[in-house]
Amino acid sequence: MSKQKLAHFASKFSAFATTCGVCVGFIFFISQSAAKAGATVSLPTYRIGVTFVYSDGKSETVEAVRDDQVVWRDNRNRISTGSRDFTLRRLQWETKTRRGTRQHRPSGEQRGQAAWAYLWPLSVGNKASYIETGRWQKNKGEWRNSEVRWQSEVLGRERIRTLAGEFNTWKITAHRYSEGKVYGRPPRKKEIRTWYYAPEVGHYVRYEKDFLGRKPNSSIDLVAVRPSVDHLNAQLKTVIADNFQSALENTRGGKKLKWQSPEHSAYGMTQPINTFRGADKRDCRNYVQKIKIEHDNYTYYGVACRNEDGQWEIPGL
Repeated sequence: MSKQKLAHFASKFSAFATTCGVCVGFIFFISQSAAKAGATVSLPTYRIGVTFVYSDGKSETVEAVRDDQVVWRDNRNRISTGSRDFTLRRLQWETKTRRGTRQHRPSGEQRGQAAWAYLWPLSVGNKASYIETGRWQKNKGEWRNSEVRWQSEVLGRERIRTLAGEFNTWKITAHRYSEGKVYGRPPRKKEIRTWYYAPEVGHYVRYEKDFLGRKPNSSIDLVAVRPSVDHLNAQLKTVIADNFQSALENTRGGKKLKWQSPEHSAYGMTQPINTFRGADKRDCRNYVQKIKIEHDNYTYYGVACRNEDGQWEIPGL
């Protein structure tokens, strides 16, 4: 699906979310466990092979996890490395025309700690202040240096509805300032970033950028989390895929379609939540997918739409 179609899909979903009252009852159960969660939330744990799909047409797959760092590969085959704390910009990154590296060091009274240590575990009111230094290069030209200051804070908890479903989230903001005095003026605020982190997903489900009038703001939703199945044998892959297709095609909202493969110690289910008309007037459904293989038990959230061939697919993949 193109970026234009995916944006159209997102706008259709927003209208649906505004007018749909019946589906709330179906979706509500998803987030009850989060409401019962404790007062703090630890750094997210990422699993190799899991893919996060976003409403701007981009997707990222976890390639490796090394201590507190995550290696990502996006849908354009670009590699980046970042902290498990997604509020910190990537340590190594590249775009079509640029590449660079960054480091983060806490400032003020927080010196000597990891940059994320004062923000996580999440608790309302937690604050972090750090300096970000970087080197970047454009079109293989000369390397340039940069230095900015960030101030982050956990503002509170908020229940929001996104493309991937409805979740209880932690709202985190980060303010970026120019570092040092420029032409005799004190540091200026350059932008505000906001994440809505859903512990049950293990990732943010909405990410907003406010450039304070310097350029257009942006906001992306999580569309779906696709499980890692590449390491599974062909038979088990087929069982999971057939269950996913059959549930979305034939199962009523709120009902579970279970599957099992005892010879692989594997069990799971797909549960459609609600149905709505998406981009190109296609039928779309939110869903919850659970996969348990031996001692690993994971839950995935998302939305899928029926394509021209009658198959259900995640928009953007």
